[in-house]
Amino acid sequence: MQPDPAHNERNVILLTGAGHFSTHFFELMFPTLAVQLAADTGTPLDQVLGWSFLGYLLFGLGALPFGYLGDHIGARVLIVAGIAGMGVFSIAAGESGTGTALTFCLAGMGVFASIYHPVGMSLISRTVARRGRALAINGIFGNVAIALTPIVTATLCSAYGWRTAYSIVGYVACALAVAVGSMSVDETTIAEPAMPEAAGPRNGNNLTLLVVLLTASALAGISYRGNTVIQPAYFAEHVKQMSFGAATSLVYLFGVAGQYLGGALADRSDLRWLYFGFHAISLPALLAMAVLSGLPLIGAAMLFVFFSLGMQPIENSLLAYLTPARWRSTAYGLKFVLAFGVGSFAVRLVEWAQREGDLAFAIVCLAGVVLALLGVIAVLLFLTSGRSFQHHGAPSEATGTV
Repeated sequence: MQPDPAHNERNVILLTGAGHFSTHFFELMFPTLAVQLAADTGTPLDQVLGWSFLGYLLFGLGALPFGYLGDHIGARVLIVAGIAGMGVFSIAAGESGTGTALTFCLAGMGVFASIYHPVGMSLISRTVARRGRALAINGIFGNVAIALTPIVTATLCSAYGWRTAYSIVGYVACALAVAVGSMSVDETTIAEPAMPEAAGPRNGNNLTLLVVLLTASALAGISYRGNTVIQPAYFAEHVKQMSFGAATSLVYLFGVAGQYLGGALADRSDLRWLYFGFHAISLPALLAMAVLSGLPLIGAAMLFVFFSLGMQPIENSLLAYLTPARWRSTAYGLKFVLAFGVGSFAVRLVEWAQREGDLAFAIVCLAGVVLALLGVIAVLLFLTSGRSFQHHGAPSEATGTV
């Protein structure tokens, strides 16, 4: 008996939503926790943040091998394993000391966190008909986690200490893995619509376009990681009207709306121009963050996050557009190796910028990265002039050629 498509799509969205939420929660715990950890231990903040570098690096590097596995053994088992693995290493972090021991636990979380993005994005793109909408909903799960993590982490650390905070979150993640592991998911690839003739030829230069898009993704990853590392400490220095945890959560809550808008537009508009436009609007807001303080700083950060995170379903739809379904997990794996692996070097960039100036200087450096990103997207627009990049023109299994 064939599974009900609507029921299966719901289960896919719930499974991937749980994976996305968990991944970003663990990813964002440490930058918030680091502020209190540095204060409690008297360790310089740049040194404490440096303990997370290996974890963030593995978060990116693991995406390609896990993406390859996703194309061969299926997505469901890997997503559940990822949630459980993050939980186990979080519990271990609760029992560890600082320095090398904590670095090891963060590295383990990074390995298991690397599973979700290539595998989950591919599962959605292959099994849900309204791809842009589903990616937007999935993005909302991730952004809710990003928004909640700072205030939840700060609250738990204040009440119980950082070790107990990691233990509590770890046990919750293990319970969640058991819950979603009981859900049935049919991973059969649905038929994708063939490309309209009006869209123009595809087969000649998809590989070139994919390289350009992956370069843009790497630069976007540096901007993303740099801002997630900077913002809690930056708000602690420059915002007096609320706690740094509440300020960071409030800012990232705006990313939820940005994700929904980006996903809705991705199903009906040219993906290339959306991609360029969202990043272009984010740039002046990022620059404003370097000179503002208090509530105006929060407003500028909200605008930046709205568009810099809102572009994610657009970027993921572009990647799906350029790749055939049969190896899409691998393609997403390559993208997230670059976005999160190269992006992890933003930790080193922040350390260097803080030594040379301050966190405001680090923000200016990240603005330079976004400017370079816009240049790369302009190359993509030039190479595809006269073509239409809309979801209704997504390549079928037969026509995808990369």
